[in-house]
Amino acid sequence: MKYTSISEIGLIRSNNQDSATVIENENALLAVVCDGIGGANAGEVASNMVKSLLKESFLEKGSFKSIEEVRKWFVSEIKHINKTTFHESLVVKHYSGMGTTLAALVVLGTEVVGFNIGDSRIYSLHDGKLECLSHDQTYAYEMYLRNEIDFNEIDTHPKRNVLMNAVGIDEDVKFEIIQITEPWDYLMISSDGLHGYVPFEKIQETFKLNDILSIRQELLKLSYEAGGYDNISIVLIEGDRDE
Repeated sequence: MKYTSISEIGLIRSNNQDSATVIENENALLAVVCDGIGGANAGEVASNMVKSLLKESFLEKGSFKSIEEVRKWFVSEIKHINKTTFHESLVVKHYSGMGTTLAALVVLGTEVVGFNIGDSRIYSLHDGKLECLSHDQTYAYEMYLRNEIDFNEIDTHPKRNVLMNAVGIDEDVKFEIIQITEPWDYLMISSDGLHGYVPFEKIQETFKLNDILSIRQELLKLSYEAGGYDNISIVLIEGDRDE
């Protein structure tokens, strides 16, 4: 299994409020993308705090006996991490209102589970077909669920970036758990600096390069060509082809 991650500032922003990492413990792999929110450098603080705390806990855990143990670990840790982040936003004046999205994957042997909070996204690609596995927790997506707009209007709606959920904005946090049971050739996590500006079809087409580093660099290039209006974070995981 190969993997890579990248997080770049884009062409417009003055700082990078995204954070991304891929790490392994004794028998599992953790991939994380966070996209911070908040004024000044508060978003950057939140995204790095959440990424670092989750990474530290994952490494301290050492190993997992089952994918169910992975789910239990995440549920416990994200509640603790959320409260820690929320507390910091209350006690440090210039961190007020900070928070972050969180999209994460844990690969344990042949099993994979994903977790989503906010509007960073988790994708899988198999036989050249790209599929978004996560659901944006945004006002526009909630409008779609209420049948107020069509599905194809979500990505262009004026309220597509209005988050309804994030880590650190309240004492409690809601999250989506995604059990990945279908075969995959690649898994990807991205912040909306990629999928918010680059059309789905272009992202899917990029995987024809069939080389994980070339795919990463082409996706970054497409984000810049689309204007580079936001920070861009991408994690790619390539499955073992003989499995």
